[in-house]
Amino acid sequence: MGDRVKLPNKIAEARKAKGWTQAQLGDLIDVSQQAIQRYETGQRDIAASKLILLSRVLGVTVAYLLCMTDQEDSPQLMVDIPLFESVTTDTLIDVDAAGSEYPIPYSLYNRWPSSFFLRVNGESMNRILPNGCLALIEPCTTIEYDGQPHAVCVDEHVATIKRVNLLSDGFELVPDSTEPTFKRLAYECGEESGHTLSVIGRVVWHCLPYDWHY
Repeated sequence: MGDRVKLPNKIAEARKAKGWTQAQLGDLIDVSQQAIQRYETGQRDIAASKLILLSRVLGVTVAYLLCMTDQEDSPQLMVDIPLFESVTTDTLIDVDAAGSEYPIPYSLYNRWPSSFFLRVNGESMNRILPNGCLALIEPCTTIEYDGQPHAVCVDEHVATIKRVNLLSDGFELVPDSTEPTFKRLAYECGEESGHTLSVIGRVVWHCLPYDWHY
């Protein structure tokens, strides 16, 4: 028999933040709904191995579950959101196009609940977005302020992330890179030029994936 502890109960709080039922959480750690109910009410002790598994599944620390840290000092609950390797103007219509998910702190999810991750590929924005990082994109269809980094599609091609400036007769994509080979690109809009700018969303945050390396 392994060490067993009684929980003062933050399982219910973490579970509800995930939007899961007791039965769903039980399925994830291979126990019954009744067992989860007893864990949450303190009527049943729990093996240390199950406690560690609960912390991983719920995206919180063991210290949080054991009420050893205050709520404001505890690590954020995590929420899985879609992760895209690339996007086009049609991609977000297909809910299966993401292919995978990646966790985001609940505080960010609460602020941008429609957001998704887009993996950065290349060095054109490496001053603020390292190659291979995950850029958090809040969907939008317009450029509110010049110079902000956005994921945009030019002429319906795969999206690129650049700082965007709106011009009187078009738009300008501005790299933010340590490499001088990346240049600003200006496009004219209108019937003669034929260029179009489709805004996918604004970059609001980024993180490095677990397998990222220098």
